[in-house]
Amino acid sequence: MASLDRVKVLVLGDSGVGKSSLVHLLCQNQVLGNPSWTVGCSVDVRIHDYKEGTPEEKAYYIELWDVGGSVGSASSVKSTRAVFYNSINGIILVHDLTNKKSSQNLHRWSSEALNRDLVPTGVLVTNGIAQIHGT
Repeated sequence: MASLDRVKVLVLGDSGVGKSSLVHLLCQNQVLGNPSWTVGCSVDVRIHDYKEGTPEEKAYYIELWDVGGSVGSASSVKSTRAVFYNSINGIILVHDLTNKKSSQNLHRWSSEALNRDLVPTGVLVTNGIAQIHGT
């Protein structure tokens, strides 16, 4: 087997929004029957064949880092989570459609992970509508 490139993706959002269930579904292809609280961080892995069957085919080792969504905003909580934010390739932001506050907190989560207070550059998808954000 050829060597695999590692891709690190953070899964962030408030506590109880379904991050662990989403990661389990993506990596194990099954629904998580009885999810529990994530303390610290939980990492699950999925092998993904990019452009399978083409000359550009490449296998990736995707690590999904489910970071505990503690509601604490104290600097000690943020600095504890910061150890998980190094060398990332992507972020999946998760919120609960029935909890408006969890949606409002997505900017805080992205800013914390990117270690800045600016609106992150990239594409934000809300309710199926893609919006391009600049710095």
